[in-house]
Amino acid sequence: MSSWTYRTKNKQKTQENYILKSVITFILSIIILYSLLFPSQFGIIGQKFKSVISYLFGQGMYLIPLFVFLYSFKTFKKQNVSVIQWTISLLFIVLSCVFLSVISKINYGGLLGKFLKEQFFERILGPLGTVIIVILGLIYLISVLLNISLVNLVGKFIETISKDLEEWRSTRELIKKIEVKQKPIVKPKLEKENSEPLIEKKTVKELIKTQPEQSKQEQKEIEIIPKKQKIKEEIQFDKYQLPTLDLIPPTTQKEKIEYNQEDLVSRAALLEQTLSNFNVRAKVVNISPGPVITRFELTPEPGVKVQQITALENDIALAMKTSNIRIIAPVPGKGTVGIEIPNPKTKFVGIREIMESEEFINSKSKLTIALGQTTDGKPYVTDLIPMPHLLIAGATGSGKSVCIHSIITSILFKSRPDEVKFLLIDPKRLELPVYNGIPHLYDPKTSPEKVSVITQPKEAAESLKYLVKVMEKRYEKFAQATVRNIEAYNELMIKQNNKKEFYIVVVIDELADLMLVLPKEIEDNIQRLAQMARAVGIHLVLATQRPSVDVITGVIKANLPSRIALQVLSKVDSRVILDTTGAEDLLGRGDMLFLPTGEAKPIRLQGAYVSEKNVEKIVEFIKKQNFVPEYDDIITVKKQEEVLEKNIKRSAYMIDALELIMERKRISQDLLKARFGSSATASDILSILETEGFIHKPEGTNRWHIFFDKVEEYLKTHKSDANENLNQ
Repeated sequence: MSSWTYRTKNKQKTQENYILKSVITFILSIIILYSLLFPSQFGIIGQKFKSVISYLFGQGMYLIPLFVFLYSFKTFKKQNVSVIQWTISLLFIVLSCVFLSVISKINYGGLLGKFLKEQFFERILGPLGTVIIVILGLIYLISVLLNISLVNLVGKFIETISKDLEEWRSTRELIKKIEVKQKPIVKPKLEKENSEPLIEKKTVKELIKTQPEQSKQEQKEIEIIPKKQKIKEEIQFDKYQLPTLDLIPPTTQKEKIEYNQEDLVSRAALLEQTLSNFNVRAKVVNISPGPVITRFELTPEPGVKVQQITALENDIALAMKTSNIRIIAPVPGKGTVGIEIPNPKTKFVGIREIMESEEFINSKSKLTIALGQTTDGKPYVTDLIPMPHLLIAGATGSGKSVCIHSIITSILFKSRPDEVKFLLIDPKRLELPVYNGIPHLYDPKTSPEKVSVITQPKEAAESLKYLVKVMEKRYEKFAQATVRNIEAYNELMIKQNNKKEFYIVVVIDELADLMLVLPKEIEDNIQRLAQMARAVGIHLVLATQRPSVDVITGVIKANLPSRIALQVLSKVDSRVILDTTGAEDLLGRGDMLFLPTGEAKPIRLQGAYVSEKNVEKIVEFIKKQNFVPEYDDIITVKKQEEVLEKNIKRSAYMIDALELIMERKRISQDLLKARFGSSATASDILSILETEGFIHKPEGTNRWHIFFDKVEEYLKTHKSDANENLNQ
């Protein structure tokens, strides 16, 4: 107890000493500064003090109170001021005096500055050498006082300048290319000319349905106009330029990592030693260094069970000094056990590196995806067409959005706007709106002029609903052409010199938000599209950060065989995505498990990285070509046809009801129900007759009053027109 009280007293004393020292030095700095500024206020002592200090140090005298104040602040923060720091401060003041003497014709450096300048520095180094050495000495002393590394500072400065120069060069080259490519672009006048026939087509179509006596020549004109328009569209998109790899900067030397062979061998020996410590005999037969992890393949000795190795997962991680490892027992296609251990330094995998590979360049598919690198450092390129749909899931910050950007970017590098369209849905409104304005956008519920990235859940549900109708319409087309899929249909259209159908890629960045607002509508539409849309060229890419059963339902999972699992928080989430564990051991930042269609076990990859700046550059390059989204507005025409059919049917029902009134001389809901066979139809017709003014129910009575004169007049004028419309 006594020792504790002694310690507390000592602490209190030291704290009091620090406060006392800081107060004294602070007051001293104020007194020195005041005496230098206003010496007459301190009498003869103040005047003599200023004259001596100014004679010795010149204008450098004002640095003395500054340093005293700084050291008072240090002592107040309970930091000891060493003798070295006082010495460095004094050297800084002396060098400042020399610097003032060098730069000024009048001696501002005092006696000390003038003496050192003339007798020491200029004699040895000359005037120019004196200036350089003094400035370098002042910079060095400032770095020592402020505890700043000059080497790091200069390195950062050079790095920023080199980055700025690289960006400037790349933008300059891009501007030159765009200027060259902008010359053959179609003028906006042609686009206006192309848009006129669409308006004529719609108006003529409406006139045919409302005016049956129209001539056959006008019908031929309707068929001729779209053919001309198709030819113009094809010519226009032939001039479209695909983005080039110059838009994405190459991987720098700092981002590349060379693997040390000795280090890999020593780690393999440590792994063997760790297993032998637990009486598990196994030998490392292969080492596959990758961008993020290194896979060590072991061959266990006869009699050693695989479970003995998998049970030592945590012990191996402890021995290898890493947070988590992943054991593959056995490695598919090999008689070995794979142990994946994170690398001390991770390698950056840029999307350009994958796009430059032979696999990506030689791929003829319009939906080729540069996905990333395998565990042995080889580029991994896949195709969305055989998948045919893809599910991406992982925790926040695991790399979902970057993966989506890499998928969209890969397709943009391979396909023109008339070959692939994107239906982009982003309820978060953060990632996908960057693609607004590109001619690849598609939305079946809106016209091409108003198309944009969808951000509202209700609009998303409506777009998916209309996409199902587009799918059904395509199936009707394919059935008429007697083809099985979009590839066969496009081949047939090329032979017949007709317009081909484009692929539609639906990208949903956050499925959980949509399922939260409209779960039934979203699930039903996704189910129908996932089951049937493959053959007609519609593919889904769904991403979510909440891989739970209520978001990724059994119905959705059954129809999405290809899946990407990024880092998740638990084994349960991993099972929801992949039906197996493993995603919980991933490292994040693009580390993924990809399960292709038909594979038994997932493949570990490091996802290709594409930055937001690179995406913006690619989008800007596409936008500068001045192409607008163009597609047949099938749904709008279908809506108009449905409304027209509904109006014709309604007028026919009304005439039938009016004839019944003239025959029976009365009207009631039961009478109409007996005639039309439905109470809902009967009540609708009754309300229409009342709003049109054919019948009226006076207050206080339950009988309908009929205006027979109005009924007779309407039947005379409209009966023949209604019969003709029904016959059509």
